[in-house]
Amino acid sequence: MSMLFLFTGIALAIFAIAVALLILLIRSGQLDDLDTPPLRLLADDPPVEAPPGPTRPDSRTPPHDQ
Repeated sequence: MSMLFLFTGIALAIFAIAVALLILLIRSGQLDDLDTPPLRLLADDPPVEAPPGPTRPDSRTPPHDQ
């Protein structure tokens, strides 16, 4: 019977800690927006432009013999 009281007390302590952590997370704003972060992962990045620099010869044209 004493084990029942012990386990009940442990379970209530774990429950109280979980509720306190939930309240702390809600107040800090961790659970405000659950939809946007997964959608940001799927969004396409804007195309990256090549930096200006020397142009490379086109590989399809044969080299000029001089």
